[in-house]
Amino acid sequence: MSTLGERIKYIRGDILRLNQSAFADMLGFSRGATISDYEKNKRSPDISTLCKIADIGVISIDWLLTGNGTVNNATSRSDDYCTRATKEQDHIHRYTDDYISLDVYDKNAGECLKDFPTGDPIDSIYVPKRDSCHKMVAIRIEGDSMAPTILDGAIVCVDPYDCDAVSGQLYAIWLDYEKITIKRLYVYPDRIELRPDNKSFPTTTIPTPKTPESSDNFILGRVKLLYQKY
Repeated sequence: MSTLGERIKYIRGDILRLNQSAFADMLGFSRGATISDYEKNKRSPDISTLCKIADIGVISIDWLLTGNGTVNNATSRSDDYCTRATKEQDHIHRYTDDYISLDVYDKNAGECLKDFPTGDPIDSIYVPKRDSCHKMVAIRIEGDSMAPTILDGAIVCVDPYDCDAVSGQLYAIWLDYEKITIKRLYVYPDRIELRPDNKSFPTTTIPTPKTPESSDNFILGRVKLLYQKY
């Protein structure tokens, strides 16, 4: 059970012996499809839902989150359950205090820059609170234009309040023909260049905006965090 979805399915089917609809009811969801999405790793539960799943299944929150350690799937609440549950609850509080859950969107989640992101998220991730910012946006990257810095399938977290153009920095950019893309931005007196780190892709040139505020028409924000596997 190497994925979070497989572990959730194990708790529902093997430990609790519930169908997806009944499990959804226990978690306060109106649709069993939500559980199906979790089990197929199409999206991830937020931290409060993960805590509920661990509590209902009487299993270790560490095992649920990481797959490491002991499942602790007791068939009844033993005498030491309260002690174990208290210790695990302390861990949950620390986890909740230190992290926030962010919805992840793909690059097509909007018809224009002003309404990005819209629609349903495709995933969610946990971000340390110390590294997050107000209304941070998480985007899953498609393609190799920023390789080897950013790989296909990586997730970038963007600060939509940091749109000042600074040469050499990474930004989420809106291009009408491509929608959201990540590029390294360079500022010149007469133009702004959007350069890919992968030299086999072309550079895009945009005439210098007449006012600093005009950059809001194509800059979603500066890239602050990057999550990917090498």
